[in-house]
Amino acid sequence: MNTLWLPLLLSSVIWAEEQYFPQSFNATWDEGRLHCQSCFKELTTITSRNVHLIVQNLSLDYWVGLRKSFNGSFPWAAWSNGDPVTYQNWYPGHPVPNKEKKLIPICSSITQSPLSTLITTTTSTPTSTPTSTPTPTPTSTPTSPPTSAPTSTPTSTPTSTPTSTTTSTPTSTPTSTPTSTPTSTPISTPTSTPATSTQTSTVTSASITSTFRRNKENDTCPILSEMLFCLNMTCDDLQSAMTMCNRTQTVTSKTTTYSTTPKVTTFSTTFNATTNGTTTESTTTSNCVFEPEPDPEQYIEDACVVLLSFGMWKEEDCSRTLPFICYEERFFGQINISDVTTSAGNLSWSEGPGAENISHYRVEVTGDKNQTFNRTELFQYIENLTAGTLYKVQVFPVKCGRDLNPQNISFYTYPSDVQNLIVVSVTNVSANLKWSKPDGNHDFYSVTFINASKTKEQKCYYEKCTITDLIPGTEYVFTVKAVVNKTTEGVPSNVSDYTIPSTVRNLKQSEFTESTVIASWEKPEGGHSGYRYCLLEVNTTDQCTNCSISGSTCNDIKATNITESDKNPGSMFCVCVAALTKSNTLSGEMVGIPAYTRPKSVDLSLKPDLQKMNATWEINGNYEKFKVTITSAYAKYIQSYNTTDKDYTFINLKAGVFYTVSVVTLNGKLRSVPANKSDYTRPAKPTWVNATANKNNIQLSWSAPKESEGALIQYIVKYNTSFWDETNEINTTETNITIHNLRPGTNYTFNVMVLAGNLLSDPETDSEITEPEKRTLVLMMLCSSQTALHCDKPETRNELFETLKKMFYDKFQNLVHWKLKEKNRFVKTAGSPASHICCHEYIYIYIYIYIYILQISKICLIYINL
Repeated sequence: MNTLWLPLLLSSVIWAEEQYFPQSFNATWDEGRLHCQSCFKELTTITSRNVHLIVQNLSLDYWVGLRKSFNGSFPWAAWSNGDPVTYQNWYPGHPVPNKEKKLIPICSSITQSPLSTLITTTTSTPTSTPTSTPTPTPTSTPTSPPTSAPTSTPTSTPTSTPTSTTTSTPTSTPTSTPTSTPTSTPISTPTSTPATSTQTSTVTSASITSTFRRNKENDTCPILSEMLFCLNMTCDDLQSAMTMCNRTQTVTSKTTTYSTTPKVTTFSTTFNATTNGTTTESTTTSNCVFEPEPDPEQYIEDACVVLLSFGMWKEEDCSRTLPFICYEERFFGQINISDVTTSAGNLSWSEGPGAENISHYRVEVTGDKNQTFNRTELFQYIENLTAGTLYKVQVFPVKCGRDLNPQNISFYTYPSDVQNLIVVSVTNVSANLKWSKPDGNHDFYSVTFINASKTKEQKCYYEKCTITDLIPGTEYVFTVKAVVNKTTEGVPSNVSDYTIPSTVRNLKQSEFTESTVIASWEKPEGGHSGYRYCLLEVNTTDQCTNCSISGSTCNDIKATNITESDKNPGSMFCVCVAALTKSNTLSGEMVGIPAYTRPKSVDLSLKPDLQKMNATWEINGNYEKFKVTITSAYAKYIQSYNTTDKDYTFINLKAGVFYTVSVVTLNGKLRSVPANKSDYTRPAKPTWVNATANKNNIQLSWSAPKESEGALIQYIVKYNTSFWDETNEINTTETNITIHNLRPGTNYTFNVMVLAGNLLSDPETDSEITEPEKRTLVLMMLCSSQTALHCDKPETRNELFETLKKMFYDKFQNLVHWKLKEKNRFVKTAGSPASHICCHEYIYIYIYIYIYILQISKICLIYINL
């Protein structure tokens, strides 16, 4: 804000706090001031800021608080309240100064006619001299207006009248209303109607009387119009000023004769009157004397200021009686209400201005009940009020029978306390409250409570309310108060209760044994004082869903886990857990799970066959079913089956394969320790065997049994030679092998069997002779006989050869490679005729020669002995 405007703004605020009181009865200035000091503050002061406020509704002239000399001060310098005069609005020519009067000539036989009126006057000479001469009134408006607007006449009249005075006027003489301000009111001459006669008159002086009246045609003096515009006023607002707006001049002709003439002066005056186009001119010559100039405004020694109705100032004699204007600063006292209850309160207020003139204070209480008190003290105890109600209190200081500006205050009585407050129901996060409506009035109810160390408030508009967003398992103290005016709260009513605890979290069976139930859980959200758990053996899990169990044993604990032992193996139980609060008297919702004791393992037996295996078992304890599984890494085989029987036969297996059978006892979600056993199915022999030989090696191959195709099985290959009495075996999973370092020319026998654990299949057999190393052994036999020529007979030789051949076969059979061939040869002995040798043939035997020689020699010897 511009700092230049700040003083003006502050001044406007200060002046706006003043109140002005025009008093309609008349009093002298001193009497008016005394009244203002008694019943108000002082006679009013006039400034540029308040003049508009004061004069806007005035219709009379009023005393104001300015005196020419007040307490010896400089003239017109200070107001009656001591404030300096900073604003003046004197009517022109005022205040009238104290000055010497100058002399002016007073002449006889002077004819004077107003310019605005066509007058023909005949005057005769009076026979007597008047006792006094009236003060002549000029044709123009006086320099200062009168305080009122009555019609005025000369101050004195002659003691005798002229012998004859004839005044004739035209048949119609319109009068023109001036439009200028009172400082100069010219009178214009209208067009007149011709007179019926014309006479020459001798007039000593003319007295003019002005009469002011309202003119509905707005013939307003120009200067007055400017004043009214400046004062933001109208003629209607200033009834007194309106009398100055229009005036009619009355001219009274008089003849004055002076008996003594110190000095005579002759004047020649020509007056032209127009009558029917004819001008009459008259000249009158008279004698004049000099006297002090008549003063239209008299100097007043003890003068006080009068505020004219249109806002300007004029001094008047302070002893004159006029209405006056008092002012008073608006009273703003302190008022307070304390110790307010539901039906009463202590009211106190500050003392009003001019307390010695205050007769009493009127206290008015308005609301649903109106009360009025008259107090001389500055307090009042107000009672019999309605709870929760707005009351407006006004305290009027009564001064001189007049109410000063009241001191105001409004207040609410406290609402009554609610009744029968109860907690209807609770959940884990809410509480339902209910109460009875209190006496009196209220806007709403405030429900406060402490939540997580923070005070929270909830508004409720009815006699029941649901409080939400609470913490489970927590004790709450609910405070209910009736409220008016958003902040005025009544007497509180309290009730406390606990919210229901939340459910425990992550309830589970933590360990599984054959005779013990172990369960655990996590703490619930919110508060709790402990836990309650119930355990009951059941047949179905349906009973665990809603913990609809009866006859169970329940226990209260602090821990978050339980261990219940000595339970039957393979049994199902319902474990139900709930959080507790309110010293373990309020339970939350139960949470249930099925729990199991681990079932016992079975006693398993296997009975294998060629392509099937029968499993049987026994069990002691409860079970629901069994899961039977057979696996074989060699057959790449796995199969599982569920059964309630105590045996199972696996079919379509591979012969000679190692299988493992596992039986698990099931009871709900619990599994027993698996019972495992392994065995071989019975083996089947290979489909075929084939041996291929060379000198020292034999290549052996065979085919897997049809019952074992696709499986990895074990084989045993046994081979032997009886001639050399040698036997060997080889284990393999292959279906072909090569056997090295064999004897040449030897027949080997091969047996291939499937090995299954300790079981061997029937053998599949084949034999093969290694390639021989060829050698020749010659056996020579001498034949001697008692019968002449017997050895030389072919039959004898053939018989001998067959016998020898049989002997070799019996000895070698096909165990080694051999061949016997007969060849005749004759040998002559000395001293005898040609004799036959024992052996006629070379014998070719493919064997180690030294062995063969031994054996053949033996044969030969045997044979010779024969």
